[in-house]
Amino acid sequence: MERYDVVVVGAGPAGALAARAAAEGGATTLLVDHRTELGQPVQCGEFLPAGDVLADLFPCRGLLTTAYEIPAATVLRATHAMACIAPYGRRFTFPLEGFTVSRRAFDKALAVRAEGEGAELRYPAGVTGVAGDEVVLAGGDRVRARVIVGADGPTSSVARAVGFAPRRAMFRMITATVDGPPADAIELYFGHGAPHGYAWSFPRAIDLNVGLGVARLPPGTTLAGLLDRFLARERRGPARERTSWWVPIGPPPESLVVGRTLFAGDAANLVMATNGGGIPTAMLSGWIAGGIAARHVRDGVPLAAYDPAWRRVLYAPLARAARIQRFADPFTSLDPVLALGMRYIGTGGLDAMMRLRWPARLGGAS
Repeated sequence: MERYDVVVVGAGPAGALAARAAAEGGATTLLVDHRTELGQPVQCGEFLPAGDVLADLFPCRGLLTTAYEIPAATVLRATHAMACIAPYGRRFTFPLEGFTVSRRAFDKALAVRAEGEGAELRYPAGVTGVAGDEVVLAGGDRVRARVIVGADGPTSSVARAVGFAPRRAMFRMITATVDGPPADAIELYFGHGAPHGYAWSFPRAIDLNVGLGVARLPPGTTLAGLLDRFLARERRGPARERTSWWVPIGPPPESLVVGRTLFAGDAANLVMATNGGGIPTAMLSGWIAGGIAARHVRDGVPLAAYDPAWRRVLYAPLARAARIQRFADPFTSLDPVLALGMRYIGTGGLDAMMRLRWPARLGGAS
């Protein structure tokens, strides 16, 4: 049976950063993924905030410099503003630096970087379960690991195998690519048939990434049908390369350690509840998990050290985002109420909510 110090399951941003950190730390590392092509299908809006924006959210400027490194060749367009569009069309626009990336190129680049640092990259190699220190691959082969990192997304097979079940709601998401004039702003549409969620339009190089996410489907509707209605209303389309998936929304778990297994990214429920964004938190949690795994193998550091490490960086902002989302959710079911609420808090309030700075006039959710 093959043996590794660390086996990382899932070669998305969380897994790639975990494998890279583990390999750089001197651990023999295997990174596996079930997909035949990394980064495909695209299950993402493909927008990333700039590092300075994240530094205002997460108290880890040094870690961001190391772990939140965006390969320049994967960037499609720089953006400089966010526009929140209320029901009936009122726009609230504020500065927000970021960029859209090609997830096809982005995931590949991160995984190849991990491979370049010494991790073994193997795909397609699905994982059907975990039994003690053995990772069970599709087809029945097994590999043995001193540490396992579960970075295999919201429907994680590793989580099911070890009984990790964080409290969360699963949002339905769908995305597509359409022709359209690129701009320097990303757009979020609230109401408009995306109940308890939002729709988006993000500029890419020469087209747009459009999509929506909802907590639940209204009776008699489908996810594809909601997207078609949004595209028709905004006079966009036809849609190409539709992809649907799930995003876990909820408070951050108290612990991401189960025995010899650490969890990172969407598998760990580390998603920004206010907007469904998960790439930055995936990269940061993956890097921390891989570093702890290497220190465990090399120096005997307890795997329980992962919890205080990720909590110092991610817990408070993610918990604040979950509180804001819980407060705002009841106001999103009726378009007139939502429109009035957005007008009341205004551009400054929406900017504050997106940056996890609770609008002062509402109080109570610091």
